[in-house]
Amino acid sequence: MIKKLADLDLLTALMLFVVSAVFSVGSSSDPKDWAFPLLANYVTLGIAIAFLAKFLYARAVKHTPDLVDMTAENWASAVDVVVSLVIVLIYLFVMFGLGFWPASLIMLILTSLYLTRERTARNIQQAFIVPICIAIVAYLIFTQVFYVPFPEAGWFVG
Repeated sequence: MIKKLADLDLLTALMLFVVSAVFSVGSSSDPKDWAFPLLANYVTLGIAIAFLAKFLYARAVKHTPDLVDMTAENWASAVDVVVSLVIVLIYLFVMFGLGFWPASLIMLILTSLYLTRERTARNIQQAFIVPICIAIVAYLIFTQVFYVPFPEAGWFVG
């Protein structure tokens, strides 16, 4: 029974249903909440239904399932995903305390450092320089061209 649940199509459908459910919570009647986000959520839901239909069709015609095979390489990738998720969750918390830009810069640097496989001095230096350049360019584009407001620091407000 458990082996039948390890089908990639079923797992993909279940994950997409969860993502769709999470992002459907908190939507309102405000046009900015339904124009793009709601459309993206419906597309995600549609893709989840397609994967579920593919799984059910394969089961009906007794097609050999494409089971999850966790090799050492897959486990390493899974660890990378979990660490990245933890970094993003910490980022979401820290963003409200430090403000958007400092928290984003720290998150980009930490992620770059973590994902740097060969830890040579040059690669570590690039793991600092590239996020700083990305943050500066993004700051200039979003604040000077698009005039987008960003969350301010909450921990250091007088």
